[in-house]
This record gives sequence, structure tokens and C-alpha cells, in this order.
Amino acid sequence: MSLFGETPWYSTIDPRIWQAVIAGAFVSVGWLVNGWQNRRIAARLRSEKLRDFHRAIYAEIGTNLANLESVEALETYRDQMLEVMEADQGFIPFMPREHNDRVFRSIVEDIHILPRTSIDPVVAYYSQLAVIETLVEDMRGDTFKALAPARRQLIYKDYIEMKKQAFSFGAHAQRMIQAFADGGKPAAQALEKRMSSTPGAGPSGPSQE
Repeated sequence: MSLFGETPWYSTIDPRIWQAVIAGAFVSVGWLVNGWQNRRIAARLRSEKLRDFHRAIYAEIGTNLANLESVEALETYRDQMLEVMEADQGFIPFMPREHNDRVFRSIVEDIHILPRTSIDPVVAYYSQLAVIETLVEDMRGDTFKALAPARRQLIYKDYIEMKKQAFSFGAHAQRMIQAFADGGKPAAQALEKRMSSTPGAGPSGPSQE
């Protein structure tokens, strides 16, 4: 009997069972703590990886945009080149191979780590670069050289138009990356919504014609 009357039910349980219960409780708590710590570490590593990817992509895009200078500069260069092609019907512009996606290629297998607000414009930009690279290879070939001068000029115009689109896509991707860096997912989503609701403010940019 206890001071309060009946003997407590737990006093009749074998002490070894209590030891096992307590040990099991400690193990369970350990699992929970370790799981929480592992998730916290994984989240931190993912955040750091995302930040590194954003920085690298932002820098690579920025380098190419700096080389392109601006939409206006591309149009000026186009007009100058077309004048030369018009004056000399046999002139074939030299088309250098371009490799502006080395960083992207190195991380493409982990591209899913980027937030949707970044991945869409980034993929659009690099897809445009891939189209340009394909066209450049065609323009370096004998088939392009054998075309009529007027046809070569039209293809060159298309080439510059693709460059202008790449510039717009790249600038848009940089804006989205910067928004995420400044204010996280909410800021990037807010910018995305604001741009989608503003005519001419999307990745294609305002008309330059």
C-alpha cells in the first residue's frame, strides 16, 4: 500500500522493463534530434549550393551581355555589316564559334535546385544560345556561302534578331536571380507577377523596331 491507498500499477512492473522503455525513449529522441540536425544541414547545404549556382550563372550571363553591349549596339552592327554585304555581293561575314554556356553545362544535371522563378528564364536564355550556336555552324558552312547574296543578308538579319532576343532573355534572367538574392522566393514571385502584368516588361522586352 502507498500513502495514497492502493499500490501504483507501475510499481509491479519488472525494473528491467522500465530500463528497456527508458533506453528506447532515449534512442527515439536521438533519432529525432539527428533527423532534425540532418535536415537542417541538408537545407543549409542546398541553400549554399543554390546561392553558388545563382552567382555563377549571373556572372556568365553578365559576361555575354557585356560583350553584346545593348540591343541598339547590335542593330548598329547589323546595319553596318549589311551595308558591306550589299556593297560587295561576294562578301561572306566571318562567324566565330561562341561558347557562352560553360558554367551552365557544368551544372545542368543539378539545374533542378534552382527555384522555378529562376529556372524558367535561365533555361529560356541558354536555349536561345543553343539556337544561335546551331545557326552559326550553318553560316560557317559551304551551303551558306553558296546562297544568293540577298538570302545571306536575310539570314544574317535573323542571326542578329536571335542575338537581340538572347540579350532580352539574359537581362530578364539576371533580374529574376537578383530579386531572389535580395528578397528570396517572395520577392522573385512578386517581380515575376509584376512583369507579367506589365505590357512590354517581360523577357522579350519592349519592341526595338
